[in-house]
Amino acid sequence: MKIMGTLLQHFDCEEALPRLYQFIDEELAAHELEAMRDHLDGCDNCAYEHEVRSKLKNIIREACLEVAPPSLRERVVGRLAELRSPRPEAV
Repeated sequence: MKIMGTLLQHFDCEEALPRLYQFIDEELAAHELEAMRDHLDGCDNCAYEHEVRSKLKNIIREACLEVAPPSLRERVVGRLAELRSPRPEAV
């Protein structure tokens, strides 16, 4: 429905749940972000799912901040070089 150039959109749970990660990452269009906010404000189940997925995303993000020690990097790079080099043919 369009009212004075503004698209009004309302999500139910079936429409909201698949969009939660896009909402968390702010990848939805402005009117969809607003519809998600409205839905989450009025739906305890989807608000709970939003909280769980937001926390999970933060845990994953923090876990990916660890840096491998230089010795591990050197071993991996060395092994990759070995695997890429041509092998001598068997006689």
